[in-house]
Amino acid sequence: MKNEFITAIVTGGASGIGASVVREIIHQGGTVGVIDLNIEKGESLTEELGVNCIFERADVTDESGFSTAYEALKEKLPSITGCVTCAGVLPVRHPISDHSLADFRRIMDNHLAGTFLTCKIVGSEMAERNFGSIVTLGSALAVRPGPPLGYSAGKAGVVNLSQSLAVQWGKKNVRVNSVCPGWVDTPFIRQQEKDGRDLSPITEVTPIGRLIKPEEIAKLVLFLLSAASSAVTGAVVVADGGITLAGGYLPYGALP
Repeated sequence: MKNEFITAIVTGGASGIGASVVREIIHQGGTVGVIDLNIEKGESLTEELGVNCIFERADVTDESGFSTAYEALKEKLPSITGCVTCAGVLPVRHPISDHSLADFRRIMDNHLAGTFLTCKIVGSEMAERNFGSIVTLGSALAVRPGPPLGYSAGKAGVVNLSQSLAVQWGKKNVRVNSVCPGWVDTPFIRQQEKDGRDLSPITEVTPIGRLIKPEEIAKLVLFLLSAASSAVTGAVVVADGGITLAGGYLPYGALP
């Protein structure tokens, strides 16, 4: 993959998994257009990575604003061959009796509608050119239920949408795949630890016994963007250290 030229749009690329994806693409000689709401982090990342990383501020739920940002990036980038949808908002863990409809709609809108809009604008142009690869960011919660109701439902919707688009765009030579991470070692998780949350219950039920590294997700994304995965479309790649499998062992006691 080292010498393959990739030009990608990465939403939510200013921090977390998105920023790791951006760094990996740049490291492999590619070019990235970052779309994010956080101007400070977006500009800091472009300053760090240089001329091959370009930032535009936009909200993935705002069709007009996103289109404007995308058009601005197209003027500055080579032909876009990839897209990664990392934009998202934090989950809410309330039980349904305490979960507001406003929060549910906000989370669903950002994750599901935001992915839909990104694919509509970026992917439709790829289909017109008959070439491209899209990687959507799902979650282990998309394949196993969990307390964050809106987040889980939204990510499950992202996976289903991605598979539908894989079929819709198959003959247009546009591949669409989903990566579903488990617990990833991001600043968000580490801040919770600083605030007093014990992370050991997470690692204890993860077969590999640790959090996933953001760069591990980024390398997987790069594989799916590249020609090395040319036969892969509609796949759901769960990268969770085995945590979604662990439930079958727990009724019998601790993990091996």
